[in-house]
Amino acid sequence: MQTGAALTYSGGGEWNYSEEIYIRENSGSSLVNYQIPVVLNSSNFDFSLAMDKGHDIRFTSGERQLQHWIEEWDAKGKKATVWVKIPTIAPQSTVKITMHYGNPDATDVSSGSSTFDFYDDFSGSGLFGKWESFTNGGGEIKVAAGICDLIVPKFHPEDVVVIKSKEVFPVNSMFVTRRQKVTTGTDSRGPVLTQGFVNPQKETRDQVLTVTELENESKVTWVLVNSKSSVRYFPKDLTNVNVAEGNWYTLGVAWYMEDELGKIAWYKNGERDSRMDLEATEENDHIPLTDMKVYLSANTYSDVSDNTGYAAFDYAYVRKFLSKEPTVMLATAIAADQDQNEVSEPARINITPASGLMTAIRIFDIADYEEADISGFKDSGVNTLMLLTDGDNIWSMERFVKTARDNDMQVYAMIFNDPKSHSDEENAEYVRNVLAKVLDYNSKSLSPFDGVDIALDPCSEDITEACDLNLLLLDDVREMTGNELPVAFDIPASYSLSDVSIVSENSDLIILQTYTHGNTYPKTRGVIIDSVASRMGEIRASGAKALIGIAVNEDFLTDTDVQSLLVQLQDYYADDTAFLGISLVVYEDYLEYSTVPEIPAESQSKGIPGFTGLVAVACLLAVSFRQKKR
Repeated sequence: MQTGAALTYSGGGEWNYSEEIYIRENSGSSLVNYQIPVVLNSSNFDFSLAMDKGHDIRFTSGERQLQHWIEEWDAKGKKATVWVKIPTIAPQSTVKITMHYGNPDATDVSSGSSTFDFYDDFSGSGLFGKWESFTNGGGEIKVAAGICDLIVPKFHPEDVVVIKSKEVFPVNSMFVTRRQKVTTGTDSRGPVLTQGFVNPQKETRDQVLTVTELENESKVTWVLVNSKSSVRYFPKDLTNVNVAEGNWYTLGVAWYMEDELGKIAWYKNGERDSRMDLEATEENDHIPLTDMKVYLSANTYSDVSDNTGYAAFDYAYVRKFLSKEPTVMLATAIAADQDQNEVSEPARINITPASGLMTAIRIFDIADYEEADISGFKDSGVNTLMLLTDGDNIWSMERFVKTARDNDMQVYAMIFNDPKSHSDEENAEYVRNVLAKVLDYNSKSLSPFDGVDIALDPCSEDITEACDLNLLLLDDVREMTGNELPVAFDIPASYSLSDVSIVSENSDLIILQTYTHGNTYPKTRGVIIDSVASRMGEIRASGAKALIGIAVNEDFLTDTDVQSLLVQLQDYYADDTAFLGISLVVYEDYLEYSTVPEIPAESQSKGIPGFTGLVAVACLLAVSFRQKKR
């Protein structure tokens, strides 16, 4: 598509290719000059058709050229992120823009300053007019070769260097830097780094700051001060940067408002860490909403140890941010999805929550909970609820489902075996009937379920017949749900690898149990990892996603050993494409819900048969949240 005449600052030549991009507004707000990321990879873009560094990339809306900035362009690795400023998007509407490329004569017009509300790539020899600065005890600022170093080089209890913007920014902003920490002293803790927003007149009055310290920035703390409500809050050690010193990464602090209260989120390398999600309440309004400046600092510890060093910044920018950000879709990706839906194998559905990891809790009777308990779930890191339904109680759940979804939580409908069935045929029919009621509810309700979780009844004297029926039911479930509603299946610890492989090919999410009925459950990182290693391998090979089901004691929310175990597992699987999160079960409650004994060992599957060796489904992963009313 030759569109050179419509593009400015071209350097000559013509653009030979174009791609339509659709942007959907999700927050219900009118957006003005909102920055959206266009993420390119080998599945949606041919990097050989553009210049090596993306200098020929352009974006237009009608006859208007849009401002953009290239954050990353790796032609060899076939990945890129380009930010584009969209002039206006009406609430709940979709706008179309066009990306142009394929002009070897084009010059680079990528501009962070024109794209973001604030931008500095430190390309000069000093901070010039964008920043205010303060140093004490030997603190130094060095700007050279596009890098700004905040240096604390001396043994001094008040060795500090601070820069903050001269410009102020409103709530619904996100402050992002590309940074690294370097330790130059003998103390491996190195300097303390701080990033975020502060009051324009007096920085100690209002603060939304993230503080990272210790070796590899393993301790991360929020510092929240709201002078209007006279509230201070310092939640500590919530996550781990886990980046070796001297390595670059991006860190973002998102500060936004929802329901007239402040909320914050924390991003590393563009991924949100739900462990850092916090929100103010009317009783504890610790997040300010007044306009603030962005803030960066490095300082030494007060114990006068040799933890000297510096924070280096490659660039810094401020962009607009809302809790429900616009959805960005490339036309080629949409077409590819449509083509995939036409093939015989089931399409994978993206079930990854905004945080990147899923933490699920199962509820067997919502009468045991109040809607107010949902905020307690969220504060504990839970982002997915699974509600048991027999179909007859489904409409009584609608208000509960809506409250959960309003709190940005996913909600799955759980369908377990029929306690009244006397055969696998009867139970399979029961599952189909309940699923039909869930789908009917979803088509009519204002608060539909985000997915379904199904466990199948293995109990049968004829194991082969039971397995055949279960596999047929798998196919029926996928046909009924289509490629719009995610389907999760539970797999017990007794499954063979061939069983796992078959289920993985037909599901969007697998829940792997690491425990069995009547046995001591594994409690250590090594034992749990070893127990699921081969099954995770099968799931990984099939391209599926898995939750690892962990049994814990009833005091797991306050048990430091349990919390440490969860962090260890998340760190271990951090780079595993198959790992989607962890599902917890209180073992005492798991046993309490068990009503049918295990199938004898001699009757269990020895090969392809699926769903043999499963304990009665009514006992699977029965999680009793600690806020449940007894």
